[in-house]
Amino acid sequence: MTDGVLVAWTTLPSKAEADTLAAGAVAARLAACAQVEGPLRSHFIWEGVAQADEEYRLTFKLAAAQEAALRAWVHSRHPYAVPQWLAAPASHVSPAYQAWILGIR
Repeated sequence: MTDGVLVAWTTLPSKAEADTLAAGAVAARLAACAQVEGPLRSHFIWEGVAQADEEYRLTFKLAAAQEAALRAWVHSRHPYAVPQWLAAPASHVSPAYQAWILGIR
């Protein structure tokens, strides 16, 4: 998918790290918008053990054509060994908002 808008997510262990990645991705024009939410509580299995940690969710809005570049950029700066990366197409986007996102590149 090279046209259209995606929403992508990752999580980070601190607000400072999430803010740093958010600001950097927007400054690099890899995402039109990045939002930090949290704290939230994540429950997961890591190396065979059930765990729970406080995390911050980082949500990106981006042109679909930027996904591979943003993913590589985030992973190269992410503190986790296996960063969460989920990206989904935004299927119902207002024309003006989509034009804004696609015009950021």
